Amino acid sequence: ALYLYKLARSGIDAFAPEQPLIFAAGPLNGTRVPMTSKVGFFFKSPLTGGYGESIVGGSLPRYPKWIGYDAVIITGKSDKPVYILFTEDGIEFRDAMELWGRTVEETDNILRKEFGNRASIATIGPAGENLVYFASICVDKWRQAGRCGGGAVMGSKNLKALVFVSNDNWIEPANPAELESLVQEILEARKKSAGVKRLHEYGTSAMTILANEMGFFPTLYWSQGHFSGWEKIGPDAVKSVLKHVYGCWNCFIACGRYVSVRTKWGRIEIDGPEYETIYAIGGLFGVSELEDLVYLNYLADIYGMDTITLGNVLGFAVEAYKRKRINYRIDFGDTEAAVKLIRKIAYREDIGNILADGVFRAAKRLGLEDIAIHSRGLEPAGYDPRTLKGMSLAYATSPRGACHLRMMAYYVDIKGLAGSPHELTEKKIEKLIEFEDFMSAFDSLMLCKFGRDIFTLRMMWKLLNAVTGFNMSYEEFREALERITLLTRLFNEREGLYKDTLPERFFRESLIFGKEERRLEREEFNRALRMYYEKRGINSDGRLKEKKKRELGLDKL
Repeated sequence: ALYLYKLARSGIDAFAPEQPLIFAAGPLNGTRVPMTSKVGFFFKSPLTGGYGESIVGGSLPRYPKWIGYDAVIITGKSDKPVYILFTEDGIEFRDAMELWGRTVEETDNILRKEFGNRASIATIGPAGENLVYFASICVDKWRQAGRCGGGAVMGSKNLKALVFVSNDNWIEPANPAELESLVQEILEARKKSAGVKRLHEYGTSAMTILANEMGFFPTLYWSQGHFSGWEKIGPDAVKSVLKHVYGCWNCFIACGRYVSVRTKWGRIEIDGPEYETIYAIGGLFGVSELEDLVYLNYLADIYGMDTITLGNVLGFAVEAYKRKRINYRIDFGDTEAAVKLIRKIAYREDIGNILADGVFRAAKRLGLEDIAIHSRGLEPAGYDPRTLKGMSLAYATSPRGACHLRMMAYYVDIKGLAGSPHELTEKKIEKLIEFEDFMSAFDSLMLCKFGRDIFTLRMMWKLLNAVTGFNMSYEEFREALERITLLTRLFNEREGLYKDTLPERFFRESLIFGKEERRLEREEFNRALRMYYEKRGINSDGRLKEKKKRELGLDKL
């Protein structure tokens, strides 16, 4: 966040050549600490115009540190398509003309023939090349840095792929004995974690059960909280087509599901579908057949598009057609229409050119802002805030828009860590602030957030010191997390994006679940937001207080 703040000048266009694309590892990557299985891409988002970040796993997380990089900062624009090869011998820019125009799957296959299975490949598809605002950066074909449009930023630089090749070069910690003790503590905690066992057995699709039982599964473009027929696309259905499970590098959970499905388009083998895809393409767009869901998931992956935004766009397109704002015939669950529309979006053809900008901009162009669901231009994940009310604060305040991971409020709500999921109390606001900094620790150390019931802040602090030898005090560690959290907010403030709001529909429309009517009252939300501001050191207009800036050293930026 600091480098992005310093290098991306205020008001810079997301596709300007000088805009930085930052690829960063964390201090624990490349060590033997379990679950150091993430790396991050950071950029100004073309989708939101604000802070953009996207975290990804797969085979990639070990390579930057093993090759010798903490972070890679890419600026400029190539005159022709290239990919960048990273090895222990250095960096090489290679011609990518023969790869340009190819899908993610085709590109990965071609590069892997040359560099072998030890390589880790991050590439974009046609959506990234055509600057679709929600294009993904795709790792190992099926793992995506999906949110905020990083793939389009790569495409704007004529950068097709990043290829990493390295031998095993484990990072030696500053304090090996202390680190070994902490690793054993992590492994013991794993044995006691019910969440780890559930994720290993079912993957993220297990959330589909709870979402429908509790009534927070967004359905038919945010009109319902339960999807009739969800069982056909839920965890048991996914398990029935499972080929094998797998995990990201150095992760013992192995939540990945590699499935093989016979469809009318042929046999499809991919990693997935994950819960967020099941919700977005299944629930929001109304697809209740697993083979259809898997195929649409496959198309999103090979074209290189974020499935969360894509599902929201498809649902929005249905509502736009019903209101006669577009002439492309599409209805909920119409897979054939979706197949054609996804291609149009990826190549910016016809109506696809409008929808490729995401719901926020498409709604403005079509005069449908009153039905559009987004926060700061980012479409929400699969947790309706009219049931899980902590998510209302999460969606409104997250620096990258309607994000479920920055605060992980859904976990707080579901687990009842601060009372009922249907209320917004002071106790809950305090817990959400605690979790917001907790999640900043995961993102900074590049630990998988599914370790949320394994790792504690004190354990993370000890891990950081054992690996780096920083000898940072616990108080300094906690202050650094708050600084990171608020620095991302400060980036948006500089770009004029400091108002924390929710879509009007969340206040205007009730959510019917069984015989229960669930509402999010505007005053209820505003009261929670005021408490959040007061406890965070934020003015009532959404700008960070000068006193708080001075306390954290942010006034010197």
